[in-house]
Amino acid sequence: MPGRSEVAALPSSAALRAFLLDGVVPVGLSDMLRAFDRPIRDKARLKSILHDMALSGDLLDLPAGRLKTSIGLPETARARITHIRNDGTPCGILADAQAATPVVITTRAPDLPYPLPGDMVLVRLRPACGARRREARAERLLVRTEEALAFSRALGADGAPLDQLWACNPHIAGTFPLAAPEQHALPEPGEVVMATLRQMPDGTLAADSPIPYGRAAAAGMASQLSLLTHAIPTSFSAEAEQEGQHVAELAAAGHDQPAPANRCDLRSLPLITLDDETAQDFDDAIWAEATDTGFHLVIAIADVSHYVPCGSALDVEARTRGTSIYLPDRTVPMLPPSLSANACSLRPGQDRLCLFADIQITHEGQILGSTIGRGIMRSAARLTYRDAQAALDGKALPATHPVHALPTTLLPTLMAASHALDKDATKRGAMRLDEDAWAITFHPDGQPAAFLPRERLATHDLVASFMIAANTLAARIAHENRLVVPFRVHPAPTAMLPRPAARYSAVPGRHYGLGLPLYIHFTSPIRRYADLVAHRAISAWCASRAGPDKTAPAVACAPPRTQDYALASHLNFTERRAGKSVQDCQNRLTAAFLVPQIGQNVNIHATTTTRHGLCVRLTKTGTPSLLPWSAFPDYARMNDDSPYSGLAARYTPLIQNGALLMAVLLATCPARGVSVLASPTHAS
Repeated sequence: MPGRSEVAALPSSAALRAFLLDGVVPVGLSDMLRAFDRPIRDKARLKSILHDMALSGDLLDLPAGRLKTSIGLPETARARITHIRNDGTPCGILADAQAATPVVITTRAPDLPYPLPGDMVLVRLRPACGARRREARAERLLVRTEEALAFSRALGADGAPLDQLWACNPHIAGTFPLAAPEQHALPEPGEVVMATLRQMPDGTLAADSPIPYGRAAAAGMASQLSLLTHAIPTSFSAEAEQEGQHVAELAAAGHDQPAPANRCDLRSLPLITLDDETAQDFDDAIWAEATDTGFHLVIAIADVSHYVPCGSALDVEARTRGTSIYLPDRTVPMLPPSLSANACSLRPGQDRLCLFADIQITHEGQILGSTIGRGIMRSAARLTYRDAQAALDGKALPATHPVHALPTTLLPTLMAASHALDKDATKRGAMRLDEDAWAITFHPDGQPAAFLPRERLATHDLVASFMIAANTLAARIAHENRLVVPFRVHPAPTAMLPRPAARYSAVPGRHYGLGLPLYIHFTSPIRRYADLVAHRAISAWCASRAGPDKTAPAVACAPPRTQDYALASHLNFTERRAGKSVQDCQNRLTAAFLVPQIGQNVNIHATTTTRHGLCVRLTKTGTPSLLPWSAFPDYARMNDDSPYSGLAARYTPLIQNGALLMAVLLATCPARGVSVLASPTHAS
């Protein structure tokens, strides 16, 4: 019997792929060899073929579990890049994972020199180490995003314009030529164009078909570029707008009507809202009275879940956004204005459906009794933080001010109850986080006029203490009744991560910063999707407690039965995206504001050191920047190119965090929000 050919008889990659796609039963190497009538000695060669197929992406579409894990192939997956970190590291999610597992691409593929948000990449995953986030190396680019990007004329180290473009997204490194310079002229410095990146025959990328978009320093352009950079939706679908208008009509028709049978009537309580001067979405109202043992608190929260059913056009839009975004000169709401500023907003004198936390506390802030119920309320007044603080300080307010229609003891009682809650927070070791927030004022023409540190008033802390109390109660109820909600967790600092950020989690965990075993977001359902999800679950719990003798209508959206890991991952992404868009907008406004000071000395505060340079904050605007090590005097021969320079490279200037320094402002780029700094001795 003639021997088998060792080369020709092994199946091709195409034949193997067809065989694997044709079945669902798990198979191993022996199973495949039998199917193709090959001897057992071909195991190693077959595994080599499968290994190459895995790294080329040919095995991505196989049915789940089709290949036995005992084969030991590299774990590959499709990853969609969602954002680029400040250090240029691409981050995204596993596109085919039901839980939308987050992934960090630590090593780039040779054909991915410039990763962009929206790119689809084949990645090789590192072994999972318990954390939900995975690390991976990129193998190759699968699909390049076709979304248009904003570009402007690139600047050199001295601030002079170059014959190249750079993306207005400051986290996309590198410059790009025009794809057809004979057809399109370079934009003037300060002009913004929209273009797509096209791969040239030599493999490089170039900006194709630029379309003028406007001047980077024009009024409103800073926020517009920040929204474009992070692909944040700014308009609602026609279906969502239509649903929002219908909700507004329902809310208007329900005004001054008898309270529904399944809701507690709170309209006799003088509940008040406390917000900033520019706020339009009032989603919480508070009231308190003194008792013999302490205080009785009622915190009413707009019942958005009643009007936004799960799976509706409104719900899809809200989930996509994840949160409202408050830029210095505009607001991008999570819900259409017909809801966020009207039907769901707790406007004074208007009847609104709500969920309310009813809490009894002692003078030391300890909880005596608490529950959450469904109600209907009517705000007695809309106060600003500043006006409420003025009233508490005994300052005169205009006779027509709504504070005069309130009980004279209400504001002092609210403040006293807040002090009691603060006592309990101190006992449990809650951290007082000083917010480094700045307020930007504008000239009538829309240009930035001044950057001022945001004033922190006692009334800010008053509202915060009430909201923490309500959120803590909601977390306890959700946990005790096994409601599926996104929990808010905050890990304790470690040597590797000294300042961990709070995040959403599908499973409960401790909130280190607040010193609480459990915590959720519950008090802002108009502007945060996490709160809306919590409202749905707790509203269903309230309805289940109504009993057979009371009417309990079906809940708008039944809570899911399993932990929603994908939702927690998405909420963390949208929260980070919102924060980055706000910071990027402030950086762009700073770059425009500082143009008159180019060439002059500016004060900076050191914040931290990196291998690239000193991270600083501009004292005048509070915005971050980077002073590269090359900008410092070379006392340690750090920038020496001699053979002995490596010995000096380990030495960096000893600069204490918070130190006040001086630098020269060489240039600014409002399109990217970049301010180029140098030390006075290196500026010439």
